[in-house]
Amino acid sequence: MPGRPQGRPGFFFYFSRANTPRRPAGRLLKKGMIGLIPPKLFTHLGLWMDGIPREGPEQMACDEALLAQIDRPILRIFSWARPWISAGYFTSWKEAQTVRPDLPLCRRWTGGGIVVHDNDFTFTLAVPRREPWAAQRPEESYLQLHQVLAHALASAGFDTILSPRSAAPEASCFAGAVRHDILVDGRKIAGGAQRRNRQGLLHQGSIQEISPCRDFGETLAATLSQEVLRWKPSQTFEEDAALLLASKYANKDFLERA
Repeated sequence: MPGRPQGRPGFFFYFSRANTPRRPAGRLLKKGMIGLIPPKLFTHLGLWMDGIPREGPEQMACDEALLAQIDRPILRIFSWARPWISAGYFTSWKEAQTVRPDLPLCRRWTGGGIVVHDNDFTFTLAVPRREPWAAQRPEESYLQLHQVLAHALASAGFDTILSPRSAAPEASCFAGAVRHDILVDGRKIAGGAQRRNRQGLLHQGSIQEISPCRDFGETLAATLSQEVLRWKPSQTFEEDAALLLASKYANKDFLERA
């Protein structure tokens, strides 16, 4: 999902505050035994452990439907029915088809490049527009989230750092790191892509090449927010996602738009 920032309205991709007390954006607050501890981004967070393994287009439909329905930040942890490839909103469909011709391909609503989802840890963070973090500049919101994610990974025993610079652009997201991507032993293991609209900010993230513990979703949620409550979608959610799936994410015009 990574890629360089691009200047199209609503799309911010780098794959690339509600906090008390308030601090300068992006500042790490204090030293802990496992490193610098970033501020929590939210006061309240809903954690959705989505237990339904889904196909690629359905994953994308769920994320867009999620942003449309929420009244608080929601972290969705999910799994795939089988390996998939996802391509960013502006990525060439023909180019994406060459990465792993043996795997099915879907298109994301967010930007960035091409990501192979094969045993990666994937999550979505959907945040209403009124939240201060959703109002940050794209690079700043990406930095702040990856500071938190890196700290959660460090808590799980991984020696993480943030990339200080961007490599040359690559079609494949994990072929090279951009600034603020997460590295372990010099290689990129985590990146993400964002989209903003009138409803808020959607961040889709992937962690690859390492295996976080089974309860890493809970660890990440607790690192993100002062209070975490389990969350379930409304009774109409699956119907709304199914409509998006049929009209958009399984539609050839959307898939082959670029």
